[in-house]
Amino acid sequence: MEYNDRQIELKYQRLFNANFPKVKNFAKMLLKSEADAEDVAQDIFCKLWQQPAIWLDNERELDSYLFVMTRNAVLNIFKHQQVEHEYQESIFEKTLLEELTENEDALKNIYYNEMLLVVRLTLEKLPERRRMIFELNRFQGISYKEIADRLGISIRTVEHQVYLVLIELKKVLLFAFFLLPFK
Repeated sequence: MEYNDRQIELKYQRLFNANFPKVKNFAKMLLKSEADAEDVAQDIFCKLWQQPAIWLDNERELDSYLFVMTRNAVLNIFKHQQVEHEYQESIFEKTLLEELTENEDALKNIYYNEMLLVVRLTLEKLPERRRMIFELNRFQGISYKEIADRLGISIRTVEHQVYLVLIELKKVLLFAFFLLPFK
């Protein structure tokens, strides 16, 4: 059947008025965004306007066709968002790695601070008296004899307590050494 321009416009307007809200609501349900749903619906009806053969002589319902078009448009949006997200992640990782490798001192400082944190956390978990003996000896430089005199214990007890802390630190640091990516 031959249609003049006015008839084509009227038929399209009826198609648009009857189906635009359905398409928009379906897109909104999938996208969870009013603005994005509006854009998808407008894109679909722009495509339909450019292809009158699909709807002009078609007497059957176009609902299923419109919903497939909407679903495909939404899937394309999701794919595009995924590509953007992956690209942003890769740029972030690349930039971070470049910054870290440019300044090797900063990287060494980070590793040093991580190891220091591991030591501090390990010491916090030790019994109070053992930790105090170790800190007096290793951090304040007080001799075993002076610690023994201060605490009223034998030098051998001080030595043993320091030895136990060193064993624990070696275990934890060895474990941490294999977990941290040293360069």
